[in-house]
Amino acid sequence: MLTNNDIPLEKRTDLDPAEKRFWRALIRVDSVDYQASKIGLVLPGWYINKVLYYDIKKMPELLLQEIGKGTSPNYRFHAPANIGAGSPEDIYIDIASFEID
Repeated sequence: MLTNNDIPLEKRTDLDPAEKRFWRALIRVDSVDYQASKIGLVLPGWYINKVLYYDIKKMPELLLQEIGKGTSPNYRFHAPANIGAGSPEDIYIDIASFEID
């Protein structure tokens, strides 16, 4: 989702191997703004106070439906993410592989 200079994370060669490794990560929905088409996500395993914003249009419909059913601001799910990244620009969440517990 997030890329650095529009280069997908998988193709970046300047990242440390630990920054590229994907882990099953807990993801918490911080905010949902349908008008601005943004969703704020927090990865507690990476940085508990940093909100990462994503385009709602890139989120799987099933996941958006589940978020809408629950209490959106505190909804949690799992997805592979490279929580070893050093900066927000290097974080990548494989949203398509999300898991709802």
